[in-house]
Amino acid sequence: MKKFVWMISLLTALSASLVNAAGGYKIELEPAQNNLQDQDSLQRGAVHFANYCMACHSVKYMRYNRVARDLGWTDEEVLAKMAYGQNKVVDIIQTRMLPETGLAVLGVEPPDLSLMARLKGTDYIYTFLRSYYEDDKGNWNNHALPGTSMPNVLESLQRQMSEEEFAQTTRDIANFMEYVGEPAQLKRLDLGWKVIAFLLFLLLLTYLLKREYWRDIKH
Repeated sequence: MKKFVWMISLLTALSASLVNAAGGYKIELEPAQNNLQDQDSLQRGAVHFANYCMACHSVKYMRYNRVARDLGWTDEEVLAKMAYGQNKVVDIIQTRMLPETGLAVLGVEPPDLSLMARLKGTDYIYTFLRSYYEDDKGNWNNHALPGTSMPNVLESLQRQMSEEEFAQTTRDIANFMEYVGEPAQLKRLDLGWKVIAFLLFLLLLTYLLKREYWRDIKH
């Protein structure tokens, strides 16, 4: 028994050390509570992403026409809301920043955000966007990622909005980024309940068929 307890303690300590070695989050993450089936939220998130994130970041695995089809826009609407008429509807969603500008200005190339939600999770994105603060020198820093090169691009919105409005805005952005990470998830969520309903119907049909087969057989 003592040996078993000792092994459990060792495994727990080893797991904790591996988590720390991998680089855990600096603060407790806030739950984003986003909803991929909220189309209005996805549309708002797409517009906010275009206005405040695409200056530096791209989502190169998405095209404007795919976003339009999934979020309920026409081709003309998605170009007006996200590209301001500067792109074709079949174009991939690229940053507006010129090549190497990010490295020269920020000291690092801003990453593509196509898979960021799958890599970090929506809770991290939501918390990160809400965790900026000014340090003693008046520079922007972030509790979730100390030393980040990314400025507080939502500062103007945060000053103008109430706490609830700003929380919803960051939730909308996280929602859109989760959609971008796995666009097929929208159809999968819609199809899931239909598959479950079919399987339940099939189960009922199988049960009734079994009763019919065994009705005249004496046990």
